[in-house]
Formats: sequence, structure tokens, C-alpha cells
Amino acid sequence: MTATEPTPLDIKACWFNPIRRLQSVAAKSAGMAIISMKFLINADGVPVQWTDPAIVYLEPKRDTKTILDLLTS
Repeated sequence: MTATEPTPLDIKACWFNPIRRLQSVAAKSAGMAIISMKFLINADGVPVQWTDPAIVYLEPKRDTKTILDLLTS
């Protein structure tokens, strides 16, 4: 999906802010990283609150091709 593509219909608007929060952390990433968050949702599956994103950087930074190959195979 690119910035010019419309938002998929299966993404509810209530998830836009948590997604934006994840994107803000990902944009600052210096290399390969794993980002995680936990969500408090109500009975309708709507996010009510969420934790601060936790980012874990993967090392060695120079060996990203090996990691990408592993994840895409």
C-alpha cells in the first residue's frame, strides 16, 4: 500500500491513532527493529488505550539482508 492508495475498508477509523503512533516510532528507527504495543480494547474491539511503543533494535545492523531473507522466505 502506498500513500496514494485509499485506506482499506477493513481498517476501522478507530485504529488510525494507534497506527499513527506506531508509524511515528518506526520513522525514527535507525536500522532493523521490532516495535510492540499492547492495547486495551472494549467489547466492540475498539482501542480505548494503549501502551507506549517499545522498540528493540536488532544487531548486527550491517547484516539486514540475512534477516530480510529469513523473514521473506
